[in-house]
Amino acid sequence: MDMDEANKHKSSRNVGHPAMTWPFSKLIIGKSGSSKTNILANFFLGNKAKCIYEGKEGGSRYISCDDLIVCGYHPDEPKWAFVRYMYGVISKDLKAPYYENIRFRYISPEKIPNVKAFSPERSTAIVFEDLCLAPEHIQNRIVIFNSGSSYEDISKIIRRYTDDIKNASMVINSYLRKGEFIVFDLTRSEDDPLAIRLRFDTPLDLQKEIELRQKKK
Repeated sequence: MDMDEANKHKSSRNVGHPAMTWPFSKLIIGKSGSSKTNILANFFLGNKAKCIYEGKEGGSRYISCDDLIVCGYHPDEPKWAFVRYMYGVISKDLKAPYYENIRFRYISPEKIPNVKAFSPERSTAIVFEDLCLAPEHIQNRIVIFNSGSSYEDISKIIRRYTDDIKNASMVINSYLRKGEFIVFDLTRSEDDPLAIRLRFDTPLDLQKEIELRQKKK
C-alpha cells in the first residue's frame, strides 16, 4: 500500500479551480481491486501525513473538508483505517502546527444521514464505496446526494468530451474490464490531456479511442 503514490504525480495536485455546477469535482470509476480507494485516500490526506511523519511543518489535504464520511460495508478496509488514524492525529492536539478541526466517520449504508443533518458551517464530503449492488432502498437514498440517477449524471459528464455516448461507454467499459480505474477530473478543461486519465497520470483520449474502435468494425 503506497499512501503517498498520488503525491508523486502532478495530476493529483490542485492546479485548477472548480467552477462547474456539478456537486462534485471528480468522478472515479473502476471495479473492485483497481486501487480506487488508494487515490481517494490520497486526495483526503494530501501530503499532510508525510509532513507529519517527517516532522516537517506545512502540508495540505487536496480535499480539505471538515468532516469525511465513508459509507460502505467494509469498515476494516486498511486504507480507510489509515485515513481514520491520521484524521485522529491531525485533530488531537490544538497546539500542534498541523492541527485541523476535522472528523472521520465510517457508516453502514443503512445509516446514510439525511442531508439536512449536515451543518452548513462545516464542509462535508461523503464517499459511497462499492454500493452499486446495494438494495434499491439504499440506492434511492444515495440519489439524494448526486441530484439524480448515476447513469444520467455519468452520461452528462461524458457528453462534455464527446457526443458519441454509446461508443464512449463501450471504451470506458473495456478499460474497466481490464481492471483499470478512470478519473474524470472536472477541475481541468475538456482539452487538458489529463481531464480524463487512467489511474494517476496516464491520459485517456476518449475521442481518439472511439475513432480507433470504429475503424476496427
